Amino acid sequence: MRGSTRLDNAMRAIDSWIEPEGVTGAAIVVRHRGELIAERYAGNGQPDLPVTERTLFALASVTKPVTASAVMALVDDGLLAIDEPVARFLPEFATDAPDGDSRWEASRRSITVRQALCHTTGLPEDLPQGTLRARDLPSLDTITDHLIRLPLAFEPGTELRYSNAGYALLGRLAQRITGRDIWDYSRSRILEPMGLSDIVARPPASDDDRIAHVAEAGGAGTEHESYQSRYWREMAIAWGGIFGSARDIALFAESFMLPTNAPLSRPTRAMMITDQAAGVSGGLTSLNLTWHPAHWGLGWEVKGSKRRHWTGELTSPATYCHWGAAGTFVWADPTQELTVAMFGNRSTYNLWPFTPIARWARLSNAIIAAMDPGS
Repeated sequence: MRGSTRLDNAMRAIDSWIEPEGVTGAAIVVRHRGELIAERYAGNGQPDLPVTERTLFALASVTKPVTASAVMALVDDGLLAIDEPVARFLPEFATDAPDGDSRWEASRRSITVRQALCHTTGLPEDLPQGTLRARDLPSLDTITDHLIRLPLAFEPGTELRYSNAGYALLGRLAQRITGRDIWDYSRSRILEPMGLSDIVARPPASDDDRIAHVAEAGGAGTEHESYQSRYWREMAIAWGGIFGSARDIALFAESFMLPTNAPLSRPTRAMMITDQAAGVSGGLTSLNLTWHPAHWGLGWEVKGSKRRHWTGELTSPATYCHWGAAGTFVWADPTQELTVAMFGNRSTYNLWPFTPIARWARLSNAIIAAMDPGS
């Protein structure tokens, strides 16, 4: 399969992404049944710096499954149960009710770790615009405090709403339980045992020439620019602040479906990639997107019965995935034992993966078709 002409031809699609309506740099990695079978790199991550297998991309929300893995390691280690209330470990989450509104205190006390992992807490997606001024360079603790004190938008467990605030809550939870920075813990408990040296929080200055610059990042040219600024990189937000290579993210994603010696137990990994949202509806506020039902695992999105999905039409309902606003996307299909990471270096807020053509979906379909032995 490594020499498959059809697969090679399918992957050349990323070459066409290097255009004004697309990206300046792209990478794609395909793994099948535990083996790297194909990869391709195109364009530049920075001016005159070609994208290679060593290029680190801003993962944005592809960070969330890594955060979720750190939390689930606490479950494996007997330090946490996923249906325990978050307020048992972070009592201030319930008692510091927004604007002194005690009506929500009982609801906040009921919110579980599972609900935070699968976006059914009732917390909104993000801070309202203007809550904090980026030019003031607020600290990670300040941003997290504001996120986890947001008023609930609905009763916990009755709806799914994709939430950065919920993952800020999980980052604070992991820190409180371990007494360590979540990324120090994640590195020693998850990433190093897997040999994933190219999934990185707070990349040092020596890695600057490996990091793909994200076009159209927020605050471009300022000292608080998303993804590029030293301030932003040092925060390493739990909901979207780490970096990684396409190779290492593909290997990380693959580990959840194969009987490997991964740091997490098999039951834990299986739970993370199967629907935990209990049939509720919901979706992403920022994309004005709602699914009925909204399938989601613990950290990973689950395709389920969703139509017009970014993984395309040929992936199975068991497919799990995540994408990030910096242009990163990874999916794995347990039915086909196939994992694909396809990365670009442009903010998705201009919808380049979706318009004027469905780039992610088309390429996913083409890869699966190329892997079909009967075709």
